[in-house]
This record gives sequence, structure tokens and C-alpha cells, in this order.
Amino acid sequence: MNEVHKLPNNQWEPRIDYDNSEFSLATGQTDYDVATNQTYAWNNVTVAKYMTIRTDQTITIKLNSDSNDAITVTSSDSPYVFDYEKLGLEITNVYITNASGSTAAIKIFLC
Repeated sequence: MNEVHKLPNNQWEPRIDYDNSEFSLATGQTDYDVATNQTYAWNNVTVAKYMTIRTDQTITIKLNSDSNDAITVTSSDSPYVFDYEKLGLEITNVYITNASGSTAAIKIFLC
């Protein structure tokens, strides 16, 4: 597994590994642990520096811990992007709650 490292010229070394997971999440699901339940998430990339999440329903997500504050992601927000360069946040897991009343189609890309 490759991690990102700063080069001497302060540029980021490119990653060659990534993970992608696509799944459906039933309404009423609370704090769904993506790393535990999705085989292809956090498989090649254990610490994501960049993540996009797409959904066709309104969901809430928590990053890294199910005790963190929730972030609302709507279908019009898709793709919702988390970028280490802009946020300074490394992502090790995502917890998803779907209270939309419909099954949510979720796509997560990590690198």
C-alpha cells in the first residue's frame, strides 16, 4: 500500500493505489461502517488523502469516528469532495446514516 509523501520541492508524490466502492444503503440505516462492511473500501488505501462520495438521496456522513459531527450530503451536492490539500484531513473511515425514506445509491472513491 502506498502512502503520499512530500517531495523535497514541496510537491506531493503521486499515489498509484485507490479504492472504489458502490453499494445501496437502506433507509433507516444508522452509522453504517463503510470500512467494515464494504470489501473494496480502505483495502488498498488505508488512509485516504482524497475522497469523493456520490449519492442519489440525502444522507449524513461522519468521518473517522461515529462520534464525530455529521455532514449532510444531498444528491445535488454529488460529488461531495474531501481533499487533504484543502482541508488537512486524513480519512480512515466513513459512517453513513440514511434517513431519506428511500434506499440510497452510494459511490465512494478513495486515494
